[in-house]
Formats: sequence, structure tokens, C-alpha cells
Amino acid sequence: MTTTADEAPGLVADPWRPSSALLDEFPAVYDGDWLYLLMPRSMHAIRVPAARQAAAPWRRLLESYPSITAERLYRKPGAPWGTTIVVSHRCNLACVYCFSEVGHSSATLESDRMLAIVDHTLARRPAGPRTSFAVNFFGGEPTLAMNDIRRVVAHTERACAEAGVEPSFRMVTNGTAPREVLEYLAEHRFMLTVSMDASPHRQRGQRLYGKHASVDQTVETIKLLVGLGTSPRVRSTVTGETVEHMDETVRYFASLGVTFVHFEPVGPVGTTTPGRLSRYSSPPAEQYAENLLRALDAARPLGVGVFGYAYQHLLSSPARSYCAPMTGDDSYQVLNANGELIMCQEMQDPTRNSEFGHTIGKVAGRSAVFVDLLRKEAIGRRAAPTQAASCQTCYARDICKSGCPSRNIQATGDLTKLDRYSCTVAKRVCDDVLRRLAVETFRAVEPGPEPVIKPISLPPELCSPPVVGAALGILSRAKVVFALTGERLDPAVDDEIRRLRQLAGVSR
Repeated sequence: MTTTADEAPGLVADPWRPSSALLDEFPAVYDGDWLYLLMPRSMHAIRVPAARQAAAPWRRLLESYPSITAERLYRKPGAPWGTTIVVSHRCNLACVYCFSEVGHSSATLESDRMLAIVDHTLARRPAGPRTSFAVNFFGGEPTLAMNDIRRVVAHTERACAEAGVEPSFRMVTNGTAPREVLEYLAEHRFMLTVSMDASPHRQRGQRLYGKHASVDQTVETIKLLVGLGTSPRVRSTVTGETVEHMDETVRYFASLGVTFVHFEPVGPVGTTTPGRLSRYSSPPAEQYAENLLRALDAARPLGVGVFGYAYQHLLSSPARSYCAPMTGDDSYQVLNANGELIMCQEMQDPTRNSEFGHTIGKVAGRSAVFVDLLRKEAIGRRAAPTQAASCQTCYARDICKSGCPSRNIQATGDLTKLDRYSCTVAKRVCDDVLRRLAVETFRAVEPGPEPVIKPISLPPELCSPPVVGAALGILSRAKVVFALTGERLDPAVDDEIRRLRQLAGVSR
């Protein structure tokens, strides 16, 4: 399908309307005198003078690169392998927007149930080469149950050693745990995400710490983890109170040594809707999108990568689902704090899961795991990306992938009915993100009348771990494919691989 500038709406320099469209099934960005065609799946881009668009000169150029046009540079994703354990609904904070059952439930898992789901998923190794098994601890606040977590970690390490795979541990924490707990997590190589929304004086209004914790503890936790070399990630939930300060938030966390900030607006089922001040609910979609872009601008000179769900799959291959839990495979399970198996860790309310039919099993004890695989597989099929008809002609379809299924169903009651809020954010943000990729890639290329193809170069503000990992995988495969086919390898591929390896902390 070919769309011209006249046929595609919004291809003008308007701050609220996209300058992107689909051209020959590629997302295309109009920026001044130039037209850029981006091929994120193969990590390459083409620049063409916009005045030559009608002649489509990129088609002949692509004939010289069959590997790129055949999309041989990406790997089809296999089934995920691991488990997310909602350790407890208990928390020592009372965030005004919390999506979990904090304040409504004190459910806490016994360690036997955690061990049961670890054994269940570890025994269901998907096909293909697998070197890592993931266990993610979630909450509530998981560090309130450290004795149980230590038992699970020790068991997982022994079981993985016997299976010949590496364990991979992750945790989202509010950063109020004692130093000895943090040192334990660092020692066992946890990938840690500290949940903190903004600088302390803005954080206090929407995160209520109570008598036995303080925002200062969270700040000291971040500093300690940076000092321990764990490269902690920060997850900031954006409300109407903090949305205008997202760029300030990036600068603050950068001052603490953080190199990765993940922004998300308050979800559609936060506890703020009834009886809470509206300023702590989701900011308007347009306002959030514009301030996320300002945050990207602030991050660029600081070397901080900014991440958000709108462009979560920027360089990914065609996904089987939006995220690991929603695949419908038995090799990945989410265990809720009440012992139920659910489709998403952010949908912890048993009543809501029952309403949506997303309770797909339970763990009753050490060796009692029951999974309704037919139901889970059916949900996984419905949660597959780009199911909505309106997505088919959208330039951002392969980036937002029809949005998060969990947000969709919470906002609309249907997995495949788009959450208009998320869609508005994605269209605005993806348009700008594509432009950033294009401009960075061709920054040092002299202008000329002929189309030029280059490997995509990631701008610093988009160098978050998920995007860096995807880009490194694609370009590394490019070297192999180009060697096998005899196609010319642009020296910029090696340069970008070296830069990405350094960012990812890979030594070779």
C-alpha cells in the first residue's frame, strides 16, 4: 500500500498532528525537506528528498538489499519462560493512585505456593535455545516478605543449576527496605526497579509514607543501588499533579546517577477515580504526551534513557502478544497474592478478574497447580496485537501493537477495543520518536538528491535497556546475514554495535 502526502491526513508541521504515515507498509516521517522511511525490524532507514516522493526512488534502492526487505534481520519471538509472583497486597505506603489491592486486601502468599509456581513454569521450558529463567517479584511491597523471597531465590538457584540455565530475578520496590535487604538483592543480581514518581517535594503529595518510612529512604536506596553497580531503573507514575514536571523529574533522577527512567500515566483503574482528588488521576492524554516528549529532550544531554508503553515495542519483531503474561503459554504464569493465576500483574483485584474472565487457575499448595490452559490460550489469542481494524492503516501499528491489552480491557471492557487514551498518547509520541530515530541516523550524512540507506542510530534519550537490547540483537544478526548473502556491510553497523554493547554492559 502506498500513501501519498496528499492522501494521508496530518502530514503538516502541526504540534498535535502526526507528520508520519505508512508508505509501502513502512512508517514514514516527513521532516522539513526530507522523507524518511524507517524499518525498525531490520534496524535500517532510508532518506529521500520529499520532493521526489511521487517517484518512490527507495524501491530500487531496496532491491540491492534483499535481506532487509525480506526482514531476515529479526528473530520471531518464542514463548516467554518464567513467572511473576505478586508476593503480597500489603504495602507500607498508601499511594493515592495505586492499582493494586493495597488498602483492600492483606493477602500474602505462603512460600510453598511461590515454590510451586516456580517449579511448574521451570518444568515447562519452551522450544528453542533457552539460557535464562525469569522470576519477577511484585506487590504491594515485596520486600515486606523477604524471608519467603530468600527461600524462593535459593530454591530457584538450585533448580536452575540442575536444569543448566541461569536464573534471572527482578523486583519492583518502593525503596524503603533496610540496607541489608538491598545488599542481598544486589548480591543475587536482581534487576531492580525503584518506584518513585518525582523529586521529593513533589512526591510527598501522592505517596503517603506514614510513620515508619520516608521519601528520604527511597532516595538513599537509589544512591546505594547506584553505588553497588546494580544500575537501578526508576518507574515514575505520572498524575495530573506531576505531569508538567516530567522534565524536572528526569534531571532529578540523573543527579542521583540513574540512567533509565520509565514513565507511565495513572492507569484506568487506579483508586483515585471515586473519592480522590482529580489532580492525582491521569492527566489528559495530549498533556501527558507533550510532557513525555519534553522529558525526552531533557534526557538527551544527560545520557538518560526514557521509556514508556507508547513505544515499548519500538524495535521489536512482530510480537505474539503485547507482553509476556498475555501470551497464553503455560511456560509463563502470573500468581496473585491470593493464590489465583491471572493474566496480568497489574490486574490484582479478584472481583475484576472474575468479571473479565481473567482468573485462569490457582495454586493451592506446594504441589497443587491448576491451570485452565484452554481459557488462557483463548485470552492470549484475543490479546494478540494489531487486531483492531483501525490499527491496520496506522503508521504506529508495529510500535504500539494495539496498546496494552490490560489497559484496553480495563478502559473499554474488551481486550481488542482500543483504549482511546493510550491510542492518543501513542500516535503523538510515536510520531516524534520516529522523527528522532531518523534525524539521529542521518545527522552526519551530507544532503543529496539520491536516496540513502543507513543502519539506524539510537539517540541517547531512547537508549533504555529494552530498546538497546532489541537494537543490539538486530544489528548483531545483520552482520551474520550480510556475511552469508555477500551484501555490503555499512561500517556504521559495527560502530553502533560497539556503542550499544558499551551501553548494555556487554564486554564482547
